[in-house]
Parts: sequence; C-alpha cells; structure tokens
Amino acid sequence: MSSWDRSRSLPWSRAIPVAPANAEAPPEDIDLQKERIWKDLAREAANEEKEIDEKSESAKRKLADGDPGQSLSAALNDASSSLKKNEPEVNFLGYVGRPYQTSDLLRNTAFGATIGSITGMCFGFMDSMRAATSSDVLKSASRSAQGKFVFQGTYRSGFFFGSFFGVFHTIKYGTRVLVDPGDVGEICAASLVTMGGVVARREWRASVPYAAMLIAMDSFHVFMREM
Repeated sequence: MSSWDRSRSLPWSRAIPVAPANAEAPPEDIDLQKERIWKDLAREAANEEKEIDEKSESAKRKLADGDPGQSLSAALNDASSSLKKNEPEVNFLGYVGRPYQTSDLLRNTAFGATIGSITGMCFGFMDSMRAATSSDVLKSASRSAQGKFVFQGTYRSGFFFGSFFGVFHTIKYGTRVLVDPGDVGEICAASLVTMGGVVARREWRASVPYAAMLIAMDSFHVFMREM
C-alpha cells in the first residue's frame, strides 16, 4: 500500500491544522504588552525631563549673560506696580471709599423703595381703617366712599414711605462710596438726612414713628446679617 493510499485513509480529525494565509496572529502575551507599554512611558518621561533640564540651563545662561542690575530693577518695578494696584483709591474728598457702580446704586434704591412701599401700604391701610371706623362722617358714608378713602390712604402712604426708604438707602450707598464709615456710620448719616427732612415738614411729622420703625428694621437686618 502506497503512502498516498495511506494518507487518503487517515481521518480528518487526526490531520494537523494549518492556519490560512489571511488568518490573524495568535494573541500576544499580556505581560509582554505591559512591559512594552511601561518601557515606552519611561522613555517619554526621560525625554521630557531632558527637555526641561535643557530649557532651565538655557534660561540660566541668558540670565548670567544679561545685566543683573536690570533684572533687579525690573523686579522692583513689578513689585511697586503690584503694590500700587492693591492700594485703596482716595476720592476727591480725601477719603478712602468703595468703588462706585450704577448697578449697585439702582439695586439699593430699588430695594429701599420696594420694602418702603410694601410697609407703607400696610401702615396706610391700618390708619385708614382706623379712621374710617372712628369718624362719624365716614360711618354714615356709603361703602364705595369708605373704600375710596381706604384706597387713597393706602396708596399715599405706600408712595410716601417708598420714597422715604428709597432715599434712605440711596444716601447709605452714597456714604459708603464717599467715606465708607461702616454699617453704623452709614445708618446714622442716612437717618439724620431723611429723618430731618420728615421732621421739617409739618404734615409729615405724623409719620415719624413709622419712619423710625423702618430704620430700626433695616438696622436689625444689618445686625443679623453681620451675625
């Protein structure tokens, strides 16, 4: 029996598998891959460290070749300019205040006008209701007349105290920008100006207790904020 006949009689299970030409190569060992990656990273780190050393050496050579007096003067100029930037600005009155911003002024004025209007409307409503129930003329008036009286009292009081408290916070902000004496100084300055204006008009003197209450509420708010 020839070798060709014997090979034809062999089962396919005993044949040696031969990989095709286009088959993928067997996966490489993971440890070898890790070692190759580690070597690449170490080589890159060594190259970067070498570049950094070369740059530092060139900078040192340039500094040694230049004038040390010029370097010292440049450093002193930089230090003086930084100190000037950090120095507080003195305004035209000779005081150190805070920088002025229109947005801050409008925000403070709007805050005072809003709080004053709401509080003043409450004061005006209570006073109008008290007057409507205690006056014999208003008791005998119609419901619409009584409602109109209460509405007018509420509106006028809200407008008055909104203007008062808006001016109060505007003066507070102006004092902070010009002098910056602190919260106590700002409240005292704004209180003297606004309360003096209220006391100066005879028809406004009845509102002095309510105005003082608004200032006390603002002072309490500032105190709680600081705490």
